[in-house]
Amino acid sequence: MSNLVIVSGDFCSGSTLLFTLFRETRKYYCLYEPLHELLKEYLIHPLRPEVHDHHFFLEGYFTEFKGFRRVGALFDPRWGYSRLAIGPDAPADDLYRYLSYIIGMGFGRAPRVMFKENRIPFRLAWVRANFPHAKIIHIHRPAADQWKSILRRVQTHKHREDVGQGSPGFNGFNIARWCEDLKETYPELDARHFTSGYDRFHALWQLSLDANRRSADLSIDYRELLNDFEATAERLWACCGITGIDTAALKRFVVKPGHQQEPAGPPGIGDRALGLLDRGLRKYARVRVRVEDHLRRRREG
Repeated sequence: MSNLVIVSGDFCSGSTLLFTLFRETRKYYCLYEPLHELLKEYLIHPLRPEVHDHHFFLEGYFTEFKGFRRVGALFDPRWGYSRLAIGPDAPADDLYRYLSYIIGMGFGRAPRVMFKENRIPFRLAWVRANFPHAKIIHIHRPAADQWKSILRRVQTHKHREDVGQGSPGFNGFNIARWCEDLKETYPELDARHFTSGYDRFHALWQLSLDANRRSADLSIDYRELLNDFEATAERLWACCGITGIDTAALKRFVVKPGHQQEPAGPPGIGDRALGLLDRGLRKYARVRVRVEDHLRRRREG
């Protein structure tokens, strides 16, 4: 699987920008966050890119999963928030079967496959052991900038300034939930060691950075893509072993934070109507997933 690329990075680190760049090369079959805990729901009612004002140029997140009929039977949503640390020799046959399936399906449609996932930094040693020919690309961002992005997005979603960020229990982007799962392996993440949400986030950020760097073939600073795009992209293509990329043409997909669209404020009537419709369809997707899972368990006995 030398034509397999895996992109790893924290939430709000620039990993979606890398996904966009790979997708726009038209040389890879690109899979977006295959371990997303709501994947099965999003395959029924897609997540709308326009909801995420900073995710430019995306026509759809999970488009490439269309026709992957075994996802429902093989996928476990708990991968998105539990057993986040897996050592290189640890048994994880279910995860291996699932990843092998989606990667194999991708190779059935294109000569190169890439998937981007934010939920694997503490599983990368296992990924390296089980998919040894993959190229692992890591993207990172300064902790303070990443925190500001996380906080802004949670505040925008909840339409308020105080979203619990002053507490170690702050759970924007599952920060507290991840720490609780990981504290058995990393006791320093226990909430009792912190007095604020940022302090606990920073400890998780540092551990993730270290874990990613240990396994990655290439580690890219998000600021390098923003400020020295051509040279950084050429290092990326060289690491992946691909040629013939029109790097200059891809620069238009790079939008610096200062030029990104700002939240438009409280939703208007049209936005609220779309929101109500979206919530209704999301509820339908949740119910349908539960019913399908129940029927599958009954068939399997």
